[in-house]
Amino acid sequence: MTRIAHISDTHLGSKPKAGIRHNVWGQEMRAQLLENDFYERFQELFDTIAELNPPVDIVVHSGDLYNSPWEGNPAQPPVVAQETAIKVLQNFIKRTGIPVLILEGNHGLYRLLEVSLLDSLKLAVPGLDVATQQDLKRAISENKPLTRSYDKLDVFCFPFIDHAVLEKTGDMLNRFDDWITTHQGRDIDKPTIALAHGMDLDKTLHQSIFTMGYDYIALGHDHHLHKQSAGAWYAGSPERWRFDEVRHEKGFIIVDIEKAGEPSIVTPHHLKYERSVINEKLTIDLDDTVESISDKIYELITNQGLKESWNPKIAARVRLIFEGKSSRLSSFELGMALESLRMKILSKESDFNVAQFVWVVRRIGDEEFVSASYPEIESEYLIQDPEEDFRAYLETLDIDKTLDTSLLTKIAVRSLEYAVGKREGKMNSESVTEDDS
Repeated sequence: MTRIAHISDTHLGSKPKAGIRHNVWGQEMRAQLLENDFYERFQELFDTIAELNPPVDIVVHSGDLYNSPWEGNPAQPPVVAQETAIKVLQNFIKRTGIPVLILEGNHGLYRLLEVSLLDSLKLAVPGLDVATQQDLKRAISENKPLTRSYDKLDVFCFPFIDHAVLEKTGDMLNRFDDWITTHQGRDIDKPTIALAHGMDLDKTLHQSIFTMGYDYIALGHDHHLHKQSAGAWYAGSPERWRFDEVRHEKGFIIVDIEKAGEPSIVTPHHLKYERSVINEKLTIDLDDTVESISDKIYELITNQGLKESWNPKIAARVRLIFEGKSSRLSSFELGMALESLRMKILSKESDFNVAQFVWVVRRIGDEEFVSASYPEIESEYLIQDPEEDFRAYLETLDIDKTLDTSLLTKIAVRSLEYAVGKREGKMNSESVTEDDS
């Protein structure tokens, strides 16, 4: 029997920044409190896997070891993230002798450089194998398979590659599919798995992979631990990267392959968390005031058991989604009230054990915004009606009468729409003046 531990999307170095309590550390002067949660979860994963009986033959990581660089942040991962990866992997391999294979995902990937952080990590950790996007490009160019072989297992590797890149590069999509079917074929006498980072959502999960008869397909990119199809699973992310992930159980997967060509036995292992993540909706009624909305918020977080002394180990992350509109206060007044309330909730004198407090405001009638599990930055309007609020703001200013306030308002609103991704492309004079209809 071949036994595999499948983990993914650890996002080391992720730093929640919005609405966090200031000057609290997970590691003093080294890592922020919520950033440190990702390091602790990484350690917990490998500690748990090391204690399994019977032991696994290999640990495979299906991408996004680090949170950066990526297209939203070109910076290297924090030093502590890199130290954590080296230390945890070195200790695990030295302690157990179990090999580890890490695939390159879309996070931790340099977009414009022909280098990989995984290659430098491999130099620091004896017994570690990696498969990078550069490895993939070389394999396709040289018409060779991209595989890593072990005593009891062959692993065919499919690092992340952007669908748009393949689509814009001549006949690369067809060539890529041909490479898979020609060179990524399994040995029918030996247990064989595929290790891939991709999703149907962004067209980075290539369907040819599912035609190759692998005994198991270890997927990354979707943060929800779940079965994709027969013999293909996402391990998900072990830590709550986004607020909407709180509805999913998280952990890792153990795969037992009794014999090549026979169905694999897949067993999810779920982790438990001390820190609660609250993601709740609150309705704004027509007669609500600043005071009544504040009362609703205090009641909600009190009912969640958060009215207690500060304890950084269990201090909650809170995200509230406001739906509706009051006739008694403007969007600007609501925003200011929420900012003031956040300062009180996150202050040192607060009665609430909250490490992060953020919110989203949605207008009645707007289509429900449902974020996909695809891990990207979520940007939404803080204000309900930007045009109305900006006009009201201009009325408070002493403006030169020669200026066109309607044009100023349109420029401001267009800027917001481009900033949060509601409009695509480049903002220019034509996009400012174009008709919404």
